[in-house]
Amino acid sequence: MEQLAETAPSDSAGFVANQKIKILCVDDEASVLSSLKRVLRGASYQFFSASCARDGLFILKNQPVDIVISDMRMPEVNGAEFLSDVASQYPNCVRILLTGYSDIESTIQAVNEGQIHRYMRKPWNNEDLILTVSQAVERARLQSENTRLLSQVEKQNQLLMNMNAGLENKVQQRTKQIRLAMGKLHKANLQANDNLKSTIRVFYNLISLNPHLGGRIAVEVGELCKLLATRMNLTKREIRAIHLSGLLYELGLLGSDDELLNKPVYELSPDELNRYRKHPAQAYIALAPATGLQDVATIIKYQYEAYDGTGLPDRLSGTDIPVGARILAIARDYILSVHGRLRKGRSSVDGALRRLEMNADREYDSCIVMKLGDVLPCLQQDVLGQDEWVVSIKQLRVGMQLSRNLFNDNDILLLPEGHRFTNETVRRLQSFEQTDQQLLEIYVFNNE
Repeated sequence: MEQLAETAPSDSAGFVANQKIKILCVDDEASVLSSLKRVLRGASYQFFSASCARDGLFILKNQPVDIVISDMRMPEVNGAEFLSDVASQYPNCVRILLTGYSDIESTIQAVNEGQIHRYMRKPWNNEDLILTVSQAVERARLQSENTRLLSQVEKQNQLLMNMNAGLENKVQQRTKQIRLAMGKLHKANLQANDNLKSTIRVFYNLISLNPHLGGRIAVEVGELCKLLATRMNLTKREIRAIHLSGLLYELGLLGSDDELLNKPVYELSPDELNRYRKHPAQAYIALAPATGLQDVATIIKYQYEAYDGTGLPDRLSGTDIPVGARILAIARDYILSVHGRLRKGRSSVDGALRRLEMNADREYDSCIVMKLGDVLPCLQQDVLGQDEWVVSIKQLRVGMQLSRNLFNDNDILLLPEGHRFTNETVRRLQSFEQTDQQLLEIYVFNNE
């Protein structure tokens, strides 16, 4: 067994600038070890050797090693079993198996069960061996870099925890969830190399972490933001940021109470609405560590600024509001209208457009509102053909048509969706309400 350098034990590979890559070769044939040492001779590698698995594990216990190369056929413990032990005790070591042609079945089993990264057949080609080791070095380097980045993100997350030390315990737990999610998002964003499709999937999963926030609505808001930004001939970078801000516009709500998230916007009290409107600022703070997403964070922060200067948080007006925030406000409220989250009852396409047009130049940028109708045919969405209204028994009229199934308080179906009321069914519902003393919410299409 080759003499060890005096180095502190370690259970993981770690890369330091200008430090040699440490390779351990295990084979019961001295000639093979000599050949490996000769092939891997160079300034970049530090070579260790062992003639059996026991000696190899001894070296690993006392010496941090980056790459382990082991022969398959060895006395007492074969290479597959040895590398399986290495995987369980030193998971960051890259593991390579040397095997003969007759060992192919056991090699396949070893790769599947022993968590072996690569295998090479004997006799090996020196160039292939050097290439394989180079690839193993790069794999180990990436693992080390990933560990470093995760450590850096954790430090940034710790700063956020200190900033939020005075919040209630539940909010602290929710904020921790956001930090962990943002860490995963940051890691995925690096690995995706700015690949938009991969980033969209990560954002969708992030907004869907909380069961009260609908991923489908976030996807539709993001898609409409993208369509509007494209229609306005913005740059690819601006379109990407606006698209992602639509997907992530509710991120700050992940730290809110369930009681607040369970209510649609139109049922919120003034105090609840004030707390609800603070979620963009919370998202802005949560996105602070992700320096590459500052454009997205800014758009989300200013989504509730009104065009006439009466909005939040800074009372910006007109074109002082970032164009992405103006687009997000229109896309968000259109989607929420057709899903029935802005008022009681879902809006049709025309109804949602009318509401936005009525508030143009007050809440919304009229130039963007005018372009909304042009892009809606490209939005894949199942919407009502007419506006939906909620009426009481007293307001119910013959000829009205149900837009949803009508249930009583015990979830028993009284009338199916699409039913058109007659004198008889109106009388039956009036009698039911008087007898059972249940106030029914009846959703009907607005035929005006």
